[in-house]
Amino acid sequence: MDKYLQNDPWTIIEESFHSNHQLDAELIFSLGNDQIIQFGNFEEYYSGETNHGSYIADNYLLKNTEISNPKPENSLNIERINALPNWIGIIVRLNDEKLDLSVWEVIDFKHVLNMKEGFLERSFEAISVHGHHIQVSVKRFLSMAETEVGAIYYSVKSLNFAGRISFMPIIDADLRDSNLNDHEPTWNVLQSKTQRDVSHLWTQTRRTDFHVCSALTYELYKNNELLNLIATKIEKEKVAGFSTGTDVKTGDTLYVIKYVAILNSLNHPMKELTELACNLAKEAKQKGWNKLFEEHATVWAEKWKQTITIDEGDIDDQRANRYELFRSYQGLK
Repeated sequence: MDKYLQNDPWTIIEESFHSNHQLDAELIFSLGNDQIIQFGNFEEYYSGETNHGSYIADNYLLKNTEISNPKPENSLNIERINALPNWIGIIVRLNDEKLDLSVWEVIDFKHVLNMKEGFLERSFEAISVHGHHIQVSVKRFLSMAETEVGAIYYSVKSLNFAGRISFMPIIDADLRDSNLNDHEPTWNVLQSKTQRDVSHLWTQTRRTDFHVCSALTYELYKNNELLNLIATKIEKEKVAGFSTGTDVKTGDTLYVIKYVAILNSLNHPMKELTELACNLAKEAKQKGWNKLFEEHATVWAEKWKQTITIDEGDIDDQRANRYELFRSYQGLK
């Protein structure tokens, strides 16, 4: 393990932000639930080098869909075609300044992969070009109990900023496959729709008839008080979601909880994808973050309970053994 990564038996911890390690970190900090795989990409906009990675686990498309010329040397392109629209995106703005760790000054960065309960956590302070100072905390998981559901908690505390903080929770299908010479888009977007309380993108792979519908809804809180604001609807050709926010002063904390459902045509009737995905996202919101996470953590507790005890060797060896099991349980191997 590189020295920039710290670890204990149950967690992998990256302390301080290293842009030159970003691509490696995105792979190391991946999450999965044997249905969906998500690289450790940042939720907020990032203009630095990154490799978006949201996938259907076990390469379902390769196993279950007829494809042309299925030779081993084409497996990389097939896998790339299988990349899902980006479901984790939450664009953050302070007035008109967009949070971007590639441009802003980053302080006290910490990235934690918790293998015991299966979640990814990140915290940092950031100072914008205009000197606006914020503290950010992020937590996300792919539910092991509701395997078509993911949830993200994204909190911003103002340390010296007075003005409007806004969040844009979105589903983004504007992806391009770098392995294809013509840089054709990965997905055809069949429908982009945002209603009052839920938004979805219905997409189809360009080279096969594989469909995915990703739906999102959210909750917005200020200083732990739920806000019932009318959000701006985002309904573009390849992007769907919401834009919401409010004014803050120094010391205020604004946070959004994003609930996402990702359904595909291998598991559900194609004509019912949008309705089922939207309903599932709303059901996840109704259940709430705490209940969703409790059910998720319970599944992990049962998995580790059934695993042989790993308590021998030094901390590095224990962590490495757990990491291999952790990836296997999630469909990452």
